[in-house]
Amino acid sequence: MAVGQSLQCLYSTGADVARWLRHNLDTANPAVWPVLTVARAVYRQRQSMTAAIGFDESGPMSGLGLGWVTMSDEGNLPMIVQKAGGGGFMTYAALAPDRDVGIFRAVNRKDFSMGAALAAAANELIANLIIR
Repeated sequence: MAVGQSLQCLYSTGADVARWLRHNLDTANPAVWPVLTVARAVYRQRQSMTAAIGFDESGPMSGLGLGWVTMSDEGNLPMIVQKAGGGGFMTYAALAPDRDVGIFRAVNRKDFSMGAALAAAANELIANLIIR
């Protein structure tokens, strides 16, 4: 791959994504803690950006991490690390590390109002889970 080229798309299965979500929520393995800390960190707070357009479709963005949008905790809703989008699919992956919860959904139909509703439903599901 030449400098400046991007990967474009990642092809995977539901089982692969479930395994990836489990890895990102693995608090039992101290060997992965430093990696997860870096991966979940917020590197840019929203208020430090001169413009933040297109980040709020899945919920109000608080900051950006390594390709992730972070939403701060508010009320029953814990801090959520999420990303939406994908080549030909409307996808949504969300992690709530404090609740040990990960959600992934993929739809092969481009319908932005449906995608926003599915993301809101996923966030509401996370908010309503019993806190350990």
